[in-house]
Amino acid sequence: MSIATVLSQLGIPRHDPHSLEAQLHAMRRDVQRIGKALSRQASHHTEGWNDHLSDFGREAAHHTAHLAEIAGTQAMRGAIMVRHDPLPALAVIGTGLLLARLLSRR
Repeated sequence: MSIATVLSQLGIPRHDPHSLEAQLHAMRRDVQRIGKALSRQASHHTEGWNDHLSDFGREAAHHTAHLAEIAGTQAMRGAIMVRHDPLPALAVIGTGLLLARLLSRR
């Protein structure tokens, strides 16, 4: 008595490794392995991108803070200059308003 006959008597069919069902099962396992490998690689690359993006964000925040400090300093200088001598500021504002009015008539 062979194993094949015992298995068939118990109702367990013996699978032929060359059958279409066996080939589909093998392909399904291969696709699952490929999917897991791609997932691991994508996760690895995502971690690398996170590091680069966080470095970029920190650097951008540093530069933005520096530029805000410079702009604040320049605004204070301008306010002090206008407080001491408002005539040039009034001349610039008046010229701008006159120019806007002349251009809006066309």
